[in-house]
Amino acid sequence: MMLDFDMGKYAAYVWPAWGISAVVLAALAARALLAARRWSAQLKRLENDPDRPQAAQGAVGQEGPQGARRALGQEE
Repeated sequence: MMLDFDMGKYAAYVWPAWGISAVVLAALAARALLAARRWSAQLKRLENDPDRPQAAQGAVGQEGPQGARRALGQEE
């Protein structure tokens, strides 16, 4: 199967549109990855912060899954 990339008289409009679309999609993907890394780093920093309020420490779960099970009365 041979691909036909000849756009004829519309090539001057189609190829730049494809290029701009590819650049925009790549930029959006990169931005999402960078934001996810930033949020992950911030979450780790907040989880390890000894100065956070006690309620926040309980919400994060200082005791881990066992503490959550104990709080729900599901301890084995």
